Amino acid sequence: MDPRAQQAREHHRLQRDASRVGEQHRYERDRLVRELWTTEREKWTYATLAAAVTCSPGLIQKILDGRTPTAQHVTR
Repeated sequence: MDPRAQQAREHHRLQRDASRVGEQHRYERDRLVRELWTTEREKWTYATLAAAVTCSPGLIQKILDGRTPTAQHVTR
């Protein structure tokens, strides 16, 4: 096989692995955000939680509203 094709195959494999790792991190982030919101609701606003996580309040809202890809993993 052409070495460039082998390299392309390896980069493709690594990219898939990186996507899986990213998905795992997003799942954990969303789980923790939901847990914080549920267990200490009086402490958090979208803005304070966003500042703590270093993301936008809009993302916090999406996570809490179940509008992120990880929401399919959550049973309500």
